[in-house]
Amino acid sequence: MSRRTNARLDSDRQVECRVDGRAFHAVLYNVSVTGCMIEMPLNRVSMDDRVHMKAEGNIRISGIVIWQNERNAGVRFDQPLHEAVVRFLGYDPVQNAGLFPTDRFGRPLPKLRKSERPFARN
Repeated sequence: MSRRTNARLDSDRQVECRVDGRAFHAVLYNVSVTGCMIEMPLNRVSMDDRVHMKAEGNIRISGIVIWQNERNAGVRFDQPLHEAVVRFLGYDPVQNAGLFPTDRFGRPLPKLRKSERPFARN
């Protein structure tokens, strides 16, 4: 059984992060009204660190690290985000499923030339 009370949307947004005066870039891996998961350079945060994030559109978010594992961390926001902000930062892979092949962040993969296709007829 999941402890989450809010739906999470996958994301691939780059965010600027600051922890105790140290700055680094991270990628929002998923986001909800109450928290997110970030992927970052190795061991940039620890449990209970306060993280200040700035996303595209000058969206500023602060929260506390509630779990950390090498390159990933879960952040619980100080203030809930508005649903519109969550939709802006994330995307729903179910809505986009089958439309086009994507990488793990949901970005469309480039089309292969016929000569690059493994089963292309010449």
